[in-house]
Amino acid sequence: MENNFITAYKLEAGDTVVVPKSEWEVIQHHALYVGCDATGHHYMCENLVGQGVKLTRLKDFLAGTSKVSTIKKFSGTPKERQAVVQDAVAKLGRPYHLLSYNCEHFVNDVLTRTPASAQVNLVFGWTALVCMAWAILKD
Repeated sequence: MENNFITAYKLEAGDTVVVPKSEWEVIQHHALYVGCDATGHHYMCENLVGQGVKLTRLKDFLAGTSKVSTIKKFSGTPKERQAVVQDAVAKLGRPYHLLSYNCEHFVNDVLTRTPASAQVNLVFGWTALVCMAWAILKD
């Protein structure tokens, strides 16, 4: 199963795998493919609630999802891919925080050196819009 997945998506170290975290696919989980070890096991690096940044075998990562939303290919050189993997591994154990360091923050931090989450920004934007509408309508 792992090798079929790697082949089907042409995964390389540094690629981002995005899978739905909810039935309605509103929330997405972001993880970084970091490659294969000497025994042939493939690994993802992800940031999970209650666990923080950790390595997960690809087969275990895939067991928890029914589909893949997106694969974001890393466009760097082999040396840059290696640096991305090293940076991801250096962050092992960093704690999860929904608003400031969730799975999307982690992947963006490793890839761009800027921990950012479009999902969190979207929630803040909608919250601000609802609050403004409520303030206008209550008058």
